[in-house]
Amino acid sequence: MHKLQRFKRFAIAGAASLALLGSTLVAPALAPAAQATEGGYLVGTGMYDVTGAVAENGAFGYASHQEMKGLQQRLYSRAFIVVDQATGQRAVYVSVDTGGVFNAVRMKVLERLQGLYRGLYNGNNVMIGITHSHVAPAGTSSDKLYEIAAEDESLHGFSQQVFDITVDGIVNSIVRAHNNLEPGTIEAKRSQVRGITRNRSLAAYLKNDDVAKYQDTTETTMDQLEFTSETGEKLGVFNWFSTHATSFPMHWDLYSGDTKGYAEYLYEEKFGTNPNLEKTFVAAFPTSGTGDMVPAAGNSSSLPEFQGTPDDYYNVEKHGQEQFDASWQLFNRPGRQVAGAVDSRGRYVQFKNYVVNAKYTEGEGDKTLCVPARGFSFAAGGENGPSGIPGIYEGMTKDTFRVRDVVNKVDQSDLGGLVRFAFAAISVTGQDPCQAEKMVLLPDGQWGWASTVEPVQLLRIGNVAIIGVPTETGTMGIRHLRESVEKKLAPLGVDTVIFSGATNDYAGYVSTREEYAAQHYEGASTEFGPHELGALQQELDRLAEAMVSGTPVADDALPNVSTRWKTNRPGVVFDDKPPSQQFGQVLTQPSAQYHQGQTARAVFRGGHPKNNLRVGGTFLRVQRQLPDGTWEDYLTDRDWDTSYRWEREGASYSRTTVEWRIGEEVPAGTYRLVQEGDWKNGWTRAVSPYQGVSNPFTVS
Repeated sequence: MHKLQRFKRFAIAGAASLALLGSTLVAPALAPAAQATEGGYLVGTGMYDVTGAVAENGAFGYASHQEMKGLQQRLYSRAFIVVDQATGQRAVYVSVDTGGVFNAVRMKVLERLQGLYRGLYNGNNVMIGITHSHVAPAGTSSDKLYEIAAEDESLHGFSQQVFDITVDGIVNSIVRAHNNLEPGTIEAKRSQVRGITRNRSLAAYLKNDDVAKYQDTTETTMDQLEFTSETGEKLGVFNWFSTHATSFPMHWDLYSGDTKGYAEYLYEEKFGTNPNLEKTFVAAFPTSGTGDMVPAAGNSSSLPEFQGTPDDYYNVEKHGQEQFDASWQLFNRPGRQVAGAVDSRGRYVQFKNYVVNAKYTEGEGDKTLCVPARGFSFAAGGENGPSGIPGIYEGMTKDTFRVRDVVNKVDQSDLGGLVRFAFAAISVTGQDPCQAEKMVLLPDGQWGWASTVEPVQLLRIGNVAIIGVPTETGTMGIRHLRESVEKKLAPLGVDTVIFSGATNDYAGYVSTREEYAAQHYEGASTEFGPHELGALQQELDRLAEAMVSGTPVADDALPNVSTRWKTNRPGVVFDDKPPSQQFGQVLTQPSAQYHQGQTARAVFRGGHPKNNLRVGGTFLRVQRQLPDGTWEDYLTDRDWDTSYRWEREGASYSRTTVEWRIGEEVPAGTYRLVQEGDWKNGWTRAVSPYQGVSNPFTVS
């Protein structure tokens, strides 16, 4: 199972990419490690399925009422744990293949961990990051703003199924990592990877006063932690790099990990990963920053100057391969062994009426954060996901337009859910002077639609620290926060600070003061006003100071994660079929023969995939015939080249399609397609499995 089919379409391109990266990927010399604590580390990794409901469900990221219709790649939560054997202190980092993790999810995870481990894992030492795929299952937020952003065509924005599966997967990945703890080592590696991303808001970035200090207009740092057992077994790799996982465009309707999911898949196939095993090699590619950074390869729906090819798979595979190649170069270089104490600080900060000290406001004196709100340029979307709304563009400030002129140009029938609400509210919304240059379009804070309590966190593993903030942070903002924490933690010997954005919760964007004034998409989506970045820097400095002094920190408050907003997506009432057919019956057989590079396809009479989410299982199999006539699994829905598609016929019929993109290195032979699912009886409510098997076909 899980035969490696990649490095095929990009086998030659990958080699060329490595040659190119050789001149752009620079591993800087790092200072000597901090003194190791007596006893070294215990290390453990684990992964678990978080795929969830794969049809009649939304996605989070584009906020465009995406109605998802199947699965391109199974999704996972991946975790590592490090234990300081001298002190017992622990650090946990989780990377989830999802668009956003929210306060409600994190608090439920911490509640479950408290029940299992009685305080061993807590809000100080458990950090949850994401890949930020814009085509992953959504519906896990208790905030109305992000519930609407996750709506599908039915206007349902919360899914109890997806919420439960996400929490279960995160917890179980941590449990597996805990159970796998063993003496081991950690290597930290860093490089500068240039040429594979670009700044989508360059005009705003160039407004920064300190832009001349930096060579690059995007954040090019790639950080990597590698975990090895005392016996030399490779346990896992975690790689942070700043980019948007948006190479599948907003019209894509199959769930996927996008470029970071592809990079993870390439790694894990090399190591023979089996995600259903308690212990297996884990490769995670959480996002570092996103903000103003997008793939240089673009996607098929981007604005013309940012557009990729019409081939969505090509765009994804190109940028995923680029990240993998850079990471693989690091993996095959000697690194520096991490040594030193393990520590953590994290707290929930109440940003309502929060005062940012003058030190962090760039000469504007003490400032109070604003009530959360989105500006007009938020409705324009980013270059990699433009809204196309007439009269809306990036750079709309209070001084540049009249609201009435814009509203008259807008055709509300074309708008997504959030923007429709926003324009409907314009006539009753007063502008907030606190928001400075931002002309408020969506006063979500006034309506109680967004949390004002946000998590900020620091993990320390010897000479390495990891910053966790809940915002999509741009190029310059990342630099400011990282450099500030590096200075504060220098007395502890910390010389490598990893940035993890959109972490522990999702709270929109954050931009620098100069970028905010320009009001591009990122500045218009900076909820708490022009000094939000200063507030984050102030809080991270306080956490770092507490870490240096050895003092604890406390929460200001806990976020309200009540269910009052939930519009839970409906489940399956029953499945039906024509009297002359059976569940699993093949409606369209594959062709008798295919060649490498073609796509094999079969259509089945199926059931709704929400009947059984098949956690750790599969909706499809590609099977290969052995010489003795028996069949073995060759690929499943975990594999990159397969896809499962569901569509409704009438009120209660389902058609399911299995596709296999046959790679150039697939061995000649006889194969068949299998679809597995479950159907729900309308009379008894019983759910029963079925299996459909296609005719054999040859590949040559």
